[in-house]
Amino acid sequence: MDVAEIAVERPERARVRVPVWPLVVGIVSGAVFWVVHGALIDDSYITLSYARNLAFHGHWGLIGAEVSNSATAPLNVLVLAAVIEVVREPVVALGVVFVLANIALSAFLGIAARTSGFPGWIGSLGALLVATNPLVLSTVGLEMTLASALLGLLLLAAVRRQPVLFGLAAGLLALTRLDLGMFVLVVLIGRPSLWRGWWRWLLTAAAVTLPWFTFSWFYFGSAVPDTLVIKQLQKSWGDWDFSNGLELYHEAFPTAVAISLIPAVLGLGCLPVVCVLRVFRRAALLWPWALIGLGAVAHYYVYTLLGVPPYHWYYAPSLIGLSLLLIGVLGAVRWPFAAVVGCAVFAAQVWFTGQQGLPWREAAITTNWATPADYARIGAELGRTVGDRTVSSPGEIGALAYYCDCAIVDEFADRGYLAPQIEQRLAGATPFVRALLKFNYRHFTPTEPRPIDVVLRREPGPGPDPLWKIASTWVEPAHLVLEPVPAGRVP
Repeated sequence: MDVAEIAVERPERARVRVPVWPLVVGIVSGAVFWVVHGALIDDSYITLSYARNLAFHGHWGLIGAEVSNSATAPLNVLVLAAVIEVVREPVVALGVVFVLANIALSAFLGIAARTSGFPGWIGSLGALLVATNPLVLSTVGLEMTLASALLGLLLLAAVRRQPVLFGLAAGLLALTRLDLGMFVLVVLIGRPSLWRGWWRWLLTAAAVTLPWFTFSWFYFGSAVPDTLVIKQLQKSWGDWDFSNGLELYHEAFPTAVAISLIPAVLGLGCLPVVCVLRVFRRAALLWPWALIGLGAVAHYYVYTLLGVPPYHWYYAPSLIGLSLLLIGVLGAVRWPFAAVVGCAVFAAQVWFTGQQGLPWREAAITTNWATPADYARIGAELGRTVGDRTVSSPGEIGALAYYCDCAIVDEFADRGYLAPQIEQRLAGATPFVRALLKFNYRHFTPTEPRPIDVVLRREPGPGPDPLWKIASTWVEPAHLVLEPVPAGRVP
């Protein structure tokens, strides 16, 4: 037997293809999370507290002393809690979820790109643009990173015209944030091929969402989070609401906002071109990507109509959606233009990340009164000081509740404050919305708020004790004052 015959008989080794680009996304995401892990905004700690309480105590609530339903993104809490069960450290678990969500976005976009006839590496470029965007990084800990991965899944379902996959994406998006349903609705309207299998995506979405919504409806007395009522009652910040909030943020954080909006503005500029080409039966492969962009515009429009406060994370879904459209367009025009534009935007975002200092002390865009380090210091002391007593929140509760691990309360932690807010919302609602709210809260049983033993309040200017001083780039320095409630007085 000669060498040639031996070579023929020897089986060929299977070629193992290492997913290089998703691996790059994972490495970059891990590095980016290290940069921002100490700069989480206050609302991120609300999510972490929910997830920690669920993982360690099987308890759904912001604080261990009360059951609450103010977690806007139940799926995000459930995912974080599952990872906390393994790693036993909430912030580390958040980093794992952040990295995996960005890798998933890279994979979904890559498959969608190849199915559309675009180069697969475009998907990883899109994930990098989302993962390093300053505004998105200023929401880490909330549900926006998870939402971006699920929007990638929705896009993949639209590209492949797969009803079951569409139903899965729609259900998961609903469990993440109900308002993300705007993307689902736009895709459904613009992709008639999904209508033929309507029962398949409908049953899939129902199987994903109904267990949680049914449990929540009976157990909490509300199928949807209480923040639906709480946030709508807040309305605007004086002259500032969602419609003009980006102007406010640009005044306070000009570079961060400008760089954050670059991919969204480019995507928005491409949107009418793709829509016109679609009318003339051109650019059919780009149409699913355009639908995600149209969903972003619809989401922005609905929030403008609601007149809600301009919390910066409210802008993230529209920014992410338009960024995904931009990636589709870059994939369609191909090399070298796509690489030059995409890498230039990515380089600008990375440059800004480094300019903030490594690691960050506070988010690039924030409306908090204190840095996370301030709240960590004060929260630990607060827990030692109040012990088993109940303390009222000064107005920002997330980080204080996380670090004090005590009974600190406001409307987000204690559902005793909810009944009057529901009545106020019902009084101002249209007949249709009022009927929906009454149906949603038909199992809700009002309770009395916890009696307050100690009041924690914010006072302007520096205080006598450096321990209680707080400051941020958003507001002037202040200090917190802790005092007992006088007998016979209700705070």
